[in-house]
Amino acid sequence: MSSHAEVAIVGAGISGLSAAWELHNLGIESLVVLEANSRVGGRTLNHPLVSGGYVEQGGTWAGPTQTALLNLAKEMGVSIKKGKLEGQTFYGFRQKWTMLEASPTSESDIAQKDFAQAMTTFEALCRTVPLETPWQAPNANILDSMTMGAWIEQNTTTDEARAWFEGCVRQILSGDPNKVSLLWMLHFVHTAGFNDLLETAEDFSFVGGTQQISLNIAERLGERVLLNASVTEISGYDDSLVQLICERGVVYAQQVIVAMMPKTVARIQFHPPLPPIHRQLIAEWKTMSWIKFHAIYEKPWWQGQIISGHFLSIDSKIEVIDISPQDGSRGVIVGLLAPDYATLPESKRQELCLAFLGETFGEAARQPSEWVEFDWNNQPWTGGCISALPPGLLTTAGSGLNSPVGRIHWAGTERSSIWANYIEGAIRAGQKAARDVAAKLRSVSTT
Repeated sequence: MSSHAEVAIVGAGISGLSAAWELHNLGIESLVVLEANSRVGGRTLNHPLVSGGYVEQGGTWAGPTQTALLNLAKEMGVSIKKGKLEGQTFYGFRQKWTMLEASPTSESDIAQKDFAQAMTTFEALCRTVPLETPWQAPNANILDSMTMGAWIEQNTTTDEARAWFEGCVRQILSGDPNKVSLLWMLHFVHTAGFNDLLETAEDFSFVGGTQQISLNIAERLGERVLLNASVTEISGYDDSLVQLICERGVVYAQQVIVAMMPKTVARIQFHPPLPPIHRQLIAEWKTMSWIKFHAIYEKPWWQGQIISGHFLSIDSKIEVIDISPQDGSRGVIVGLLAPDYATLPESKRQELCLAFLGETFGEAARQPSEWVEFDWNNQPWTGGCISALPPGLLTTAGSGLNSPVGRIHWAGTERSSIWANYIEGAIRAGQKAARDVAAKLRSVSTT
């Protein structure tokens, strides 16, 4: 196969497809989307259940400030429904379950006050980091040289508050706070908004699952979306025409959007080589990802019998959440298991998780009617679900995140200045890249 298009998009995750759909809406019909996998959707993925229905193995929820996602879902005919069940998270530390207090009183214990003070300090520090250029934050080099774990150590005085704060970081970032740059964490949280991230990010989910949005875009784009078309080489991006060699042939394009996590861009050879700052981003990019599991039951019999439907054990690094349908037609618990467990056999992970479910939801939870597990760390074209940059990378190479290279533009949630690491960020980055490409094409046509 050899073909020509005005725009070639590498990656049919929701960022790449959002870019393609934005170009379509801007009147650019000569485009092609090249996807390495046999499906679209990237880090959104539905898994059909034996008992009927599905569970979502990737990104699932949305909040009211995630307007790009909500608007695109509406445009694609995908409606929203209630997200996670209401209720407080209980944090387990040293065999004790605690509900954190957002606003401790004079009667609260010292650990609750310690935690709240650290959170207030962290929120204020977040606001000092520019959304578009976090590497230009005041004291950026100092912030980027420190890990999130080290900052927590310096800004808490009790073991409990320290553990709770680390648990919150693991909850939203999927991994070890001692391996993550403080500056990256501040930037990540600021792009979402401190309160929105903690309070509203999981208010909604989507009928048919979030992958349905990508499926509907792909259906409307039709033959422009090519699956099993992994791109192995991109050349001529510094010339008048870009050549992309993929599993299904050669594509020539005037402009290219690479909508991939920076880490996985390493699977593509570039001729000439990318500038050093981009090569550094690709080589040193890090991810973290929980192992996600679902336990399915005939009924949510635990509701009304336990203190909460949401538990995060800091000791065992397991989080479980009741996401049963509101009509009570079945019981569904989603769980997130720390990447530390990836070296264990799947059977051993299941054994540990079922024991934890028995401890938190009741002994009967050890016997689900169906069990599903998925590990994003093993997906070759994803390489993990959530980006978590190590110290030093954002200040030395962060300016390359959104810098085009010749005719190559970049998309993907990691490159968004709003809701980075979320589906919302992926859509915004894709739409921005599409508008930039459209402007380039129009400037050429008028000269």
